[in-house]
Amino acid sequence: LNPDHIKLVNKAEAEFWRRSEGYQTKPSDQLLQFDCGGQQWVKEVVFPCGSASESNMKDIEFMEKLNQGIEEQGIAAAAPLEQRWTSSSSSLMSPANGPPDGLHSWVGIIMYLPSDDERER
Repeated sequence: LNPDHIKLVNKAEAEFWRRSEGYQTKPSDQLLQFDCGGQQWVKEVVFPCGSASESNMKDIEFMEKLNQGIEEQGIAAAAPLEQRWTSSSSSLMSPANGPPDGLHSWVGIIMYLPSDDERER
């Protein structure tokens, strides 16, 4: 991948979302579900980052180091880098297992795959 090209694509996407800003209120099944636009590969990590009442800032530190590494290595990292937070899960098999007031950060790096249909590429 060409890092300069990816930067241009990311800049165009950021502008699209800037122009699409707004607010709306709907039931979660209508608002949070969307078509991802095709197949994708996702590398995702999750880690504890404090509690609901007090962050330990590990989430911000992680993103700063991730972005620094992308810049320093000239990695063609396609947007978006997704970050979200959840409370801890009581499930022993959950990667977000932790105390009831725990807070976890999830970070996903998404690579959208080209369509199999040559006309769509």
